[in-house]
Parts: sequence; structure tokens; C-alpha cells
Amino acid sequence: MKKILAFLIFALVATNNSLAMEKRFSLVTVDFSPYYASDLPDNGWVAEVVKTALETQGYEVEIKFVPWTKAVRYTKQGYYDALLGAYYTEERAESYYFSAPISQARTGLFKRKDSNISFKELSDLKNYKIGVVKDYATSKAFDAADYLNKVLVTSSDVGVKMLFNGSLDFMTDTEAAVKYLLGQTLEKELPGISENIEFIKPVLAMNKMYVAISKKAQDADLKLIDFNQGLRTIYLDGTFRKIKSKHKKLLKELQKKSGHSGSDDSGEE
Repeated sequence: MKKILAFLIFALVATNNSLAMEKRFSLVTVDFSPYYASDLPDNGWVAEVVKTALETQGYEVEIKFVPWTKAVRYTKQGYYDALLGAYYTEERAESYYFSAPISQARTGLFKRKDSNISFKELSDLKNYKIGVVKDYATSKAFDAADYLNKVLVTSSDVGVKMLFNGSLDFMTDTEAAVKYLLGQTLEKELPGISENIEFIKPVLAMNKMYVAISKKAQDADLKLIDFNQGLRTIYLDGTFRKIKSKHKKLLKELQKKSGHSGSDDSGEE
């Protein structure tokens, strides 16, 4: 009897350890500095917040960086648990559960400074070529405006280059992300580009960033609950603020070394 009891206890402990080891959370996203990217320290502040929140709940976390269209496809098919940093849309809500918000960012239009084009309403833009990264969300009104001449591009840097060389009249994207791209990356390739591209008003949207968990992920509903609990934990104990503060200092040091101001998390309010 004692041997049987000892065996049962051993089996229970082994099972629990096995389950703990299998508690994994995989995320996939695109490089999106200054929020998150493969080449940022700890993959950027949003990535570190997400990873830390999940680790408080006992998860082993994997974050992979790929082009956005692939990230969307991989998660919709269930190969990865979640998108990191997705904006909410009704269409996406059909395939994903959205977490509590992590951050928010201004999204709108960029143009060349030597262009005198302006707008007040979206309908004012119908005669212009507007670059849009495939599968990106801008705003509900803009995304639904099928009367606009939207030119799909594969990435933000491709779209900004097309704007710079005159192939596009506007490029729609997140303000802080493109300002970072201009100052830290494209300026080295195309000197002067950061001084010739500007973000214009009116702003199209203040988009909140979420972890979007695929409805095809294993235990998707439990992963949603666990992430939200972890995010609440690190917010209340001050870890969230410490992570963001650390990355803000690192970003300023990076900008100082490069000689360009770029953008910190200025898109967030």
C-alpha cells in the first residue's frame, strides 16, 4: 500500500511538473520601433512588458519577428498563439481575443514637406495615392473608405521611400514608428529624408495596442485571462513603469549616438 501511495504521489508530481514545463506562450509580430523590434534591447518596452506579464503567470515566452502579413497568417492558422501589438478592428475580432490595452499610438498621414496638399475630411484625399502597409489597420473610417486610392506596400520603409521619391502623395502609418524609422534607419540610406517627411493633422486615430490571441490557439481563453492578470500584476507593483522608464533612457542614448532625434514614445498619451 505504501509503495502504491508513493507511486501515486510521484506520478502526480511528475504530471504537475510536466504541465508547468508545457506552459508556453508564443507571439509573433513585425519590427515596430520604438515599441518593439528584434534589434531593440529586450525587444523594446512593449515586448518586455508582455513577456514579464506572462512570466508572472508561469509562462515560457517566445517572440518571433516576421513581416506583418506573415504574422497575421501564422496566428490565424494557429501556428503562434498571438499577435503582439495589434490594433483592434471588428474584422480582427472575428479571429482573435483582444487583451487589456498595453499602449496607444497616433496613426495618420505622412507627406513630403515640399507638398502643399492638406485635408480636413477623408473625401478630400480621393484624388491622391495613399500608401498603406498590407494588413495594417489605420482607423475604422479610413479602412472602410473604398473610394480612396490606396496603394498596398509590403512594409513601412518601402512606403516611406515611395513617398520620398514621389511615387506616393501620402503614407499612412503610426507617427512614432515612422519617425523612428526615418531618424534611425532611413536617414543612413537616404540622407535628408528625415528632414523632408512630416506627419500631418488631423490625426486619423489614437489606436490602442493589444495582445491579440488567436481563437485557434490552445487554451486561448485561459491565455487571455492569464495575460490580463499578469499585466495587472506588473502595473500595480510598479514593474510596468520601471520597464518603460528603462527603455525611454535606452532610446535617448541610442538617438544621441546616431545623431538624430527620431522619436521616443511620443505617440502615446
